[in-house]
Parts: sequence; structure tokens; C-alpha cells
Amino acid sequence: MSAEQLLHQAASKNAELLQGLNETEHASSALQQSQAYLDDLNREIKACDAQVKNLEAKTKTELQDHKKYAESTARRFMHRAVGKKEKFAEKATKEEREYVEALAAENEAKSRREEWIKNRDEARKHHALLEDTDRTHKNLQAELDALYNSIFAGPSPEFPGEDQKEWAMREAKDSFNAAKQRQDAEFQAVKCLQDAEQFMVQALQSLDEARSHSRMDMFGGGTLSDMMERDALSQAQNATEKVKMLVQQAQRLSPDIQGLGNIEISHGHVMSDILFDGIFTDMAQHDRIKDSQAQAQREAQTLRNALSKAQEKSKQLQQETKTALARLEASRRELQQIRQDAFEKLARPPAYDQAVQQ
Repeated sequence: MSAEQLLHQAASKNAELLQGLNETEHASSALQQSQAYLDDLNREIKACDAQVKNLEAKTKTELQDHKKYAESTARRFMHRAVGKKEKFAEKATKEEREYVEALAAENEAKSRREEWIKNRDEARKHHALLEDTDRTHKNLQAELDALYNSIFAGPSPEFPGEDQKEWAMREAKDSFNAAKQRQDAEFQAVKCLQDAEQFMVQALQSLDEARSHSRMDMFGGGTLSDMMERDALSQAQNATEKVKMLVQQAQRLSPDIQGLGNIEISHGHVMSDILFDGIFTDMAQHDRIKDSQAQAQREAQTLRNALSKAQEKSKQLQQETKTALARLEASRRELQQIRQDAFEKLARPPAYDQAVQQ
């Protein structure tokens, strides 16, 4: 079947798909705006929840203070006995006023939260409709792409310029895929380094605890201090092992990431500590712990620098991916347009084309 026959056969389907795409084209940008609105509402509700919780606690406290005066016969009698009846009434009125004000503030905050929740429920319904419309748009676009590929894929000398646009689109797609792959790898590498940084913090905290217990051990802390010191050193060792593993994983994802040096966690010498336990062995172990701390602090700084560079690179790759995507979308539109022109040219009478050429 010739290309012209294929165009005739697909003309009505092409018109139907283009109309559907035109009717649903707004969904993508509207969906982004809707998501931003939902994010704002969720932040407001979260802030309201915290405010309501604080106000509930304040109202409870004010109510208790109010009841002390409103329901306390003993307090009222004592104030009467010492001739301070008016002061008691003034204090009771003050406590009642503070309770009422606190209750009003709590109810107002709850009312605001209910309004935000109501707005969010409505926004979610609208968002769901936009998601359906956007999904329909993507399905229509996929159908149109499949229809055009069934007619135009491969060399199409009958349609001048179509092959060049197709090649440009394919090249743009390859560039986008490569950029997206680099961005995803760097994003995962950043996550590994962030996790590694958390374990490094744990390692430094454990070393600080070990040093503290070691200091106590030097001044007669005894077996308990020694056991707590070893436990802290063991935790530091586990944390640094996880740091090394995560940094190595990050390097596999992004070879530009700088590795860490060795962090040697000294656990001491069990036999010498038992046989020759004394101030000198305790001091030697204390010095070894300080050395481990110094090593860990140096490598923690190296890790922070590596994370900062990886985050900067991730932002750069994100921008490159965004640029590559824009180029891909532009090339797709150009390719789709030249294919649409082929359908429109087929629908025009020959006399129209001749008039245009003249």
C-alpha cells in the first residue's frame, strides 16, 4: 500500500486524535499548578495541627488554673479570713478571662484547620480529574505517535524534510535518555552520601562517648567504664563501616566523588588491659581514641565537601536534563507538525496547491 493510500486510510483517525489532544492539552500545566496548591494546603494544615496542639495544652492549663479559684471553697474562705475577698475575686476573674481567651484561640485555630481541610478535599477532587485528563492526553499522544510511526517510520522520500526531522528527534531522545541516566545516578549518589553523613555523625558521637568513658577509666572508673568505653567504640566501628560502604556505593554511581581515608577505631588490647591494667595503659588507650577522633573528624570534613560537590553537580545535571527534555519536546513537535502537514496536504484539492505555488 502506498504512502498516499495509508494517509487516506488514517485521515479520520488522525483528525479524531488531534481534536482530543487539543481538548486535553491544558491538563499538564494545570496539574502542576494543582500539585503546588495541594502542597501549600498540606503545609498550612500541618502548621495548624501544631498550633491546635499547643493551644489545646494552653487551654487545659488555663482551665486547671480557673478551676482552682472557681471551685476552691478553701481558697475563697482563706481570702475572706484575711480580708482579701476583692483580691480573690479579681484573681478568679483573671483566670476565667485567660481560660476563655485560650479557649477562643483554640476554637479559632480549629475552625481555620477545618477550612483548610475542606479546601484540600475540594482540591484533591479537582486534582484527580486533572490526573484523568492528563492520562487521557498522554494516551492520545501515544496513539498518534503509533499511527504516525506506522506510516512514516523509516525512509519517507515522498514527504520532503520528514526524514531529517525524524533523525533529529531520535538524536534528541538519545541525548535526553543519557542526561536523565546521569541525573538519576548522581541523585542516588547524593542520597548515599547524605546517609553516610548521618552515620558519620553517629560515629563521632560514639567516639566522643568512648573518650569520656576512657577519661573516667583513667581516674578509677573501673570495669563499668571500661565496658561502656568498648561498647561505644564498637558502635563507632559499625557506623564507620557503614560510612565506607555508602561512600563506595556513591563512587560506583558517580566516579568523580572523592573517597575517604582510613578511620582506625582502636578497641585497645584486651589481654594487656587485663594483665597490666593501670594508669599508663589507660592513658595509651585514651590517646588512641583521640587519634581515632581526629581521623574521623578529618574524614567527616572530606565527606561534607564531597556531598557539597555532588549536590552542586546534581543541580547542574538536573538543568542539563531539563534542557535536553525541552529539545526533545521541540523536535517531537516539529516532527509531528511535518507529519500533520502531510495529512492536510492530502485533504487539500490540487488546485489549492497549484495556486499556493504560483
